[in-house]
Amino acid sequence: MPITNANGIDLYYEVHGEGEPLLLIMGLSLNSKSWFRTLPALSEHYKVIIFDNRGVGHSGKPNTPYSIELMAEDTKAVLDAAGVESAHVYGISMGGMIAQRFAIKYPQKVRSLILGCTTSGGINHVQPSADVSMLMLSRASSTATPEEMAWATTPILYSQSFIDNQRELIAEDIQRRIELPILPYAYMLQLQACLAHDTYNEIDQIKAPALVIHGDEDRLVPYENGVTLAEKIPNAEFLTINGAGHIYVTEANDLVNKRVLEFLNKQR
Repeated sequence: MPITNANGIDLYYEVHGEGEPLLLIMGLSLNSKSWFRTLPALSEHYKVIIFDNRGVGHSGKPNTPYSIELMAEDTKAVLDAAGVESAHVYGISMGGMIAQRFAIKYPQKVRSLILGCTTSGGINHVQPSADVSMLMLSRASSTATPEEMAWATTPILYSQSFIDNQRELIAEDIQRRIELPILPYAYMLQLQACLAHDTYNEIDQIKAPALVIHGDEDRLVPYENGVTLAEKIPNAEFLTINGAGHIYVTEANDLVNKRVLEFLNKQR
């Protein structure tokens, strides 16, 4: 079980496959196991590095303030531990926030950048509806079991059509999530880091080839935020997943993996 110690905590990571390095950064409250639908396809062609952010999985869970910048430093520590000087970087949701900050702070370490269902934050961030925000905030104080809470949040993570027709795939996602559920205090610390995230006035500094991916029925991070990223990052490509919610990696797994590989292959 590879673990590196950095920034005062243990950071758990895994390396799969061979080839050019590709770092995957997961989102709020989820650990690296949530890449299970993405990892097989990408690791056939790339050396894929996955890891647990601070607060989740097998990584350290300090009860002190988190920030996106601090988690970008954790990201650098994982790359260093894996012996990688530079990598393609793919982050979704909170992981996309971390990836933005990482690309701004360490441009020489980013061969290309993929940002999924995420936002630049700041005053131009398009907020989710009030009911979505209240549900996200209530998670930390809920008495529901991790499984009950996971099911309760499905309406804000998946499109209604997917919920109606693909319940078994959602159940599979949830079972992976609750194997190592996040602790309430760590969830709130990650959420606070997300709420403070702001790269809006800096993302035009990103020079790496970029692909922005967003589902147009995303209720948690509304679609307009993806549009903003694609417009502000120089020469960014934009992939809209029609009819998909926030967890597009489940709703459109084969399509997204194909398009991600096409984008990465163009950078060779």
